[in-house]
Amino acid sequence: MGLKDRLLQKNIVTLIVFLTVLTCLSSAYGLPRTDIYTDVGLLGVTITNLGYVGNGFDGNGSQPSGEYPIFSNVEHLFLGGIWIGAETAGGERLVSTGAQDASTLSAGEETREFNDLTEAEFPVQIWSNRQNEDNFNSRALATQHIELAFDDFRNDVTSHTPIGVQVVLRALAWSDPFADDFVILDYSIINVSGTELSNVYVGYWNDTTVGNTDQTNPYDSQAAVGWNYYDDMNGGWGPPGWAPEDATVEGDDKIWMMWERDDDGDDGLATSWFGTRLLGSAPVPEPPVGVAPVSYNAWAFRHVPAQDDWYVNPDEPTEELPGKYQLMGNGAFTVGETQALDYTIASDWVGLLSTGPFPSLAPNDTLHVTFALVAGVDSLALQANSKVAQKAYDEGFTIVAGPPSPRLEFSFEDNSVIMTWTPGDSLDSEGNPLQTDSPLRSPEHHISETTAREDFQGYRVYRFQGDIIAGIPEEVATLVAEFDIIDGIGFDTGLPPLMANGKRRFVDTDLLDGFPYWYSVISFSAVDPSEGLDELRSGFHENGELVYPGPAPSGADNPGTVGVYPNPYRTGSLFDSRVGEQELGRKVWFTGLAARSRVQVFTLVGELVKTIEHDDPGSGQHSWNLLSDFDRVIATGLYIYVVEDLATGEIQRGKLVIIK
Repeated sequence: MGLKDRLLQKNIVTLIVFLTVLTCLSSAYGLPRTDIYTDVGLLGVTITNLGYVGNGFDGNGSQPSGEYPIFSNVEHLFLGGIWIGAETAGGERLVSTGAQDASTLSAGEETREFNDLTEAEFPVQIWSNRQNEDNFNSRALATQHIELAFDDFRNDVTSHTPIGVQVVLRALAWSDPFADDFVILDYSIINVSGTELSNVYVGYWNDTTVGNTDQTNPYDSQAAVGWNYYDDMNGGWGPPGWAPEDATVEGDDKIWMMWERDDDGDDGLATSWFGTRLLGSAPVPEPPVGVAPVSYNAWAFRHVPAQDDWYVNPDEPTEELPGKYQLMGNGAFTVGETQALDYTIASDWVGLLSTGPFPSLAPNDTLHVTFALVAGVDSLALQANSKVAQKAYDEGFTIVAGPPSPRLEFSFEDNSVIMTWTPGDSLDSEGNPLQTDSPLRSPEHHISETTAREDFQGYRVYRFQGDIIAGIPEEVATLVAEFDIIDGIGFDTGLPPLMANGKRRFVDTDLLDGFPYWYSVISFSAVDPSEGLDELRSGFHENGELVYPGPAPSGADNPGTVGVYPNPYRTGSLFDSRVGEQELGRKVWFTGLAARSRVQVFTLVGELVKTIEHDDPGSGQHSWNLLSDFDRVIATGLYIYVVEDLATGEIQRGKLVIIK
């Protein structure tokens, strides 16, 4: 479905602030993309072309950093990034980092050693392998396939010497329920230095932190209760023979993974686990005999090595300390209690999972290293989900999928939501069979890649009331309706009716106008015992949308009187969003609007406060966040609103009382 506008549940002010930051970065470093995030599965992760992932809790929370489940306000990632170390032809040991220990994103910008490539050099791509999506591309490997590039030639960082590498990152996310708990980061590292690089190491560094942003807001340094970075437990899992016995996972001898959880579960509001798993590399590393091919190093925040190579301890001039390069290849597995550090206590831990060495990387040669960011409701789920990611990697990023979700269109009537969608067909306009990968087939004539036959069986309609989905959507949402084709399999209820325009229609009634509801219509496949196939179904977030029921637009056949509710507005109204800061979550609704209307709000002395342009053929209402055109908070008082029907020129007026 592409990237949904998350500001439906946040606030337009957030977007303005974020775009201001983005513009500043663009002027300084070219054309960076920091506004991309995965949103088709349960794990929402910010992806950038600057070498790092996550957003360092910068801005106002308009997009996830490492949120699981997405739209739940439970965060897991402050910042993460790729590390690349190598020995150059001149004998230098250099390390280029996408991110390292930093207290803020701006502080991380000062040490980030990768640059984005311009659109002309490498355009950012966001594709989908779902045939009925606008951004469908046959090259896409996942429901959401993000592809971008960067290099390590940033020259305005103190003491940074580029290795001479360009990196292409493919971030892959799936909506399928059995594969929606992870995001795969597939790195292709190209030697563009012009000379041979030797003894190359590649790692993924992260500063994970788990908590509920609705309770302690990490985006607000002035919050009454600050975010706690020091109450997280960290650890790792590895294969037998390399990891301690209590850090191995039965039935998973391939696992190399670091993880984190909140020590007390944030009073039950953030109990999920988050981890990073190394899935593999091509070629494979060639460490010395007896040295592990993977190193897991954890350290307390602010203890990252100060230099790339060995350096003198500033507090003890006779002592040399290992640099980042030595850390990446030390074969360590830092779990448990050691003489140097007790890794079993809660703290602000930072982790690095690295692999190597790769003996030689010739000019223009490419090294592939792949990691997965994984989440789960507990440790067992985290292990199981990471194993699915491993299987996807081992099978060439192949995820067996059923029919995709339909593309939904929404319209409204009083206390009702109307959903319509195109069902798909098997024939073109001339009666010829459509190609198997034609988007015109989906979802009801989708062809299974496994059986080469149509596999659609039916639809399930889900509804969740609220703007925060606090849990796994299919578990907390209400199953409103289930439809099944009449074929002797399943319930045989039949499908929703077809309208004259050839679209299916479903109406959900008895709702509350002006209140938030999430809707999703998933598709599911038929069970095929002959092929050993269980039911496959699309994911909730593949077409999930946050909507606000209300009246249909007014017009000649539906005359209406403009109004506003709640009126008077009082602080803490039931219509206010429960997401983010209070001033950014206020909401009143203008109702009885024509499809194209202009709403203007004035003070009693005639000063224009706010102009709202309403252009929605499906809805006759529009919300206002009680902020002025200049994003200033509106004071208590009496206001006049003027509404113009842009089609007829008709004008209606009214009064609104705001009490805070």
